[in-house]
Amino acid sequence: MDQKHIDHRVFFYLWIVFYFISSCYTLIWDLKMDWGLFDKNAGENTFLREEIVYPQKAYYYCAIVEDVILRFAWTIQVSITTMEISPYASDIVTTVFAPLEVFRRFVWNFFRLENEHLNNCGEFRAVRDISVAPLNADDQTLLEQMMDQEDGVRNRQKNRAWKRSQSVSLHRPRLASQSKARDTKVLIEDTDDEANT
Repeated sequence: MDQKHIDHRVFFYLWIVFYFISSCYTLIWDLKMDWGLFDKNAGENTFLREEIVYPQKAYYYCAIVEDVILRFAWTIQVSITTMEISPYASDIVTTVFAPLEVFRRFVWNFFRLENEHLNNCGEFRAVRDISVAPLNADDQTLLEQMMDQEDGVRNRQKNRAWKRSQSVSLHRPRLASQSKARDTKVLIEDTDDEANT
């Protein structure tokens, strides 16, 4: 019986050590790889990265502290459970920490998506100059009209007997939020093999 108790304690401490190593690894992965923080080229953004989206650096620092605390929240749960303060202690702690884990993942998403977007822009897989400003009613109506127009749109499945290459001039209507209208010249090339026949 005594040997079984010693074996149980050994495995318990091994579990604690490996859980601690796992938490350290996942914390570093969160901060360095997923969020892109602790970049050596961060410049004036100490412990962050060169480019940040949110206007206040405090958001990032609070998120770092929150991630560290909630990554190691299991230590509190293990401590309270092993002290056997109350028969319901484990259930109460689980009830409290489960929503906190959901919150940690919620915060993680914001910074992970921000980092992914900046990396995509940096490698030219996405553009940064898409306006996120709200549209006014005039812009909304004009955009809906533009989407409903068929000018410049060809259904290549039905009509394949058109020229190999043709130049089409499209006049784009001016949005109220734009400074001037632009004429765009679009070169359309048919690359289907059936168009050559």
